[in-house]
Amino acid sequence: MRSHVSQRGYEAVIFDLDRTLVEHDQDPATLFDAACSATGIEPFCQPETLELAAEVVREGSEELDAVSYERRVFATAAAATDTDVPASELVQAYNDVLDNQAVSLRPGADTAIESTADLATAIVTNGSENTHTTKLQAVGLTKHFDTVIFGTDVPQVKPASDPFELALDRLRVEPSRVLKVGDSLFRDVKGANKLGLDTAWIPFDDRRRGVNDPEPTYTLSSLADLPKILSS
Repeated sequence: MRSHVSQRGYEAVIFDLDRTLVEHDQDPATLFDAACSATGIEPFCQPETLELAAEVVREGSEELDAVSYERRVFATAAAATDTDVPASELVQAYNDVLDNQAVSLRPGADTAIESTADLATAIVTNGSENTHTTKLQAVGLTKHFDTVIFGTDVPQVKPASDPFELALDRLRVEPSRVLKVGDSLFRDVKGANKLGLDTAWIPFDDRRRGVNDPEPTYTLSSLADLPKILSS
């Protein structure tokens, strides 16, 4: 573990992975249609409905493991369209057609990672070790972090405290000396805020914060803005 301190007193930075450091190259609609076809059902919603369902699941429960989270997202989307689907089978089919090597770094990711070179670093993600290790290898990030906390490492995934507490334990840092960077107001900002971590929110797809949403310490327009926070 590194032992330097940033200008703002941070000893460590914890990143989210999906839609923060990396994004999928495959078209969501094509993936969903292929998963439905493999499961023997007609596509019952648009990808936007799945995203809304994911937000409902994130806001409605903090007691889900990685597998239950994915299953509940599909079940919630199906319920919203009055459709009965085999959620577990659909999750498996979706993961089968999802190519975890077909990912790219988000703009500014290299700059953000370089700015943390003298700090302790971690990734905290809700995804499984198997799929997310593939993503890290695909974009060349495997050796850039001191530790990675996968959703399969903990009983409950973000925004529950489990993954954040495990990261703090592995990095051996106090919450007040840590900055959490992520795209989700509920998974990343809400979960980290509860433990006293500062948070940097990087909206994905022009997401806007609502008046009742968790409030981040910083809002960034790009990962490339992270060095300004750490050095100012």
